[in-house]
Amino acid sequence: MSFLLGFCQWLQDTSVGTQIRESTLVFPVLEGSHLLGLALMMAPVMMYDLRLVGLLWRTEPVSTVKWQFLPITFAGFFLMVSTGVLLFWSEPIKCYNSVYFRIKVIFLVVAGLNALVFHSTIDRTTSQWDTLLPTPTRARFAGVCSLVTWTMVIFAGRYTAYNL
Repeated sequence: MSFLLGFCQWLQDTSVGTQIRESTLVFPVLEGSHLLGLALMMAPVMMYDLRLVGLLWRTEPVSTVKWQFLPITFAGFFLMVSTGVLLFWSEPIKCYNSVYFRIKVIFLVVAGLNALVFHSTIDRTTSQWDTLLPTPTRARFAGVCSLVTWTMVIFAGRYTAYNL
């Protein structure tokens, strides 16, 4: 047995995992909260990405769009991650064996790397291109990558939910 599978088995056998899995109330509340977190995070992220790509709010400075949505994005991210961890905790073996869950994790990593690269490079120079149309190629590319990877995370996540 691999270390990861052994860890998943241990996690599933904990009292927390069992209580979440067997509760008629906790699991659905967590799942609904996870989707709420997803909506709170993804709506502003996608709007920001669409601004980077040049398809939305073309007359608004990129920095204005970013700072208007950042608090909502962080709140959604916190809710999504915390409930996602608990949902995984309730059925780690099923997640481990799910191809869709693995695809979701891969796209989560890619989305995270895209955000890390964007915010540590091109975003640091936003003041130089804040109102330019079109935005710099690297910013547009990061926006497209974000839109695609987060869309794939959402689709893979929904497939995971229906195939566990």
